[in-house]
Amino acid sequence: MRKLILDLSSLENTDAVARKLAANLFPGAILLFWGSMGAGKTTFAKSLCAGLGVLPEIVTSPTYTLVNIYPGDWPVFHVDLYRLNAPEELDDFDREDLITDEGVTLVEWPQFLLNYLSDEPVLNLGFETVSEHQRRLSLESESGDFDILFKTLEQENSSLHKTANSLSRSGA
Repeated sequence: MRKLILDLSSLENTDAVARKLAANLFPGAILLFWGSMGAGKTTFAKSLCAGLGVLPEIVTSPTYTLVNIYPGDWPVFHVDLYRLNAPEELDDFDREDLITDEGVTLVEWPQFLLNYLSDEPVLNLGFETVSEHQRRLSLESESGDFDILFKTLEQENSSLHKTANSLSRSGA
């Protein structure tokens, strides 16, 4: 299992990380968004969708519709299962209603969807509120399909820390 933890210190930083993540996605990727209400899941989804060629202003949380489908470089299925109380509430849906193999699937509140997943490439994104303007993002995956994504984000994160450390040492 690969794991990476990133500190998102601003909306600009969140946007940059989400767009970098989007640039390394592929059709069939499933992203599971974990975190409490207000932890930044939908904000991150908007930036990620923008990185996939979706107009950010059309990206809204599908809390009441369960699924929003956005046109972009590939179709993006944005699923929000917050209002469900039991996994059986998904029984009326076909897999194709919730997950796209031709594009990217984003799932907020995914606990009830886990039974529908088997060997698909899944990336878990955990959002934690650190302060009013700072979030911590943990990325985890057992799928080797995300190796390039992890390497890219690890290199960028390492570069950011080196820059921040040199700035603090220089007194800037």
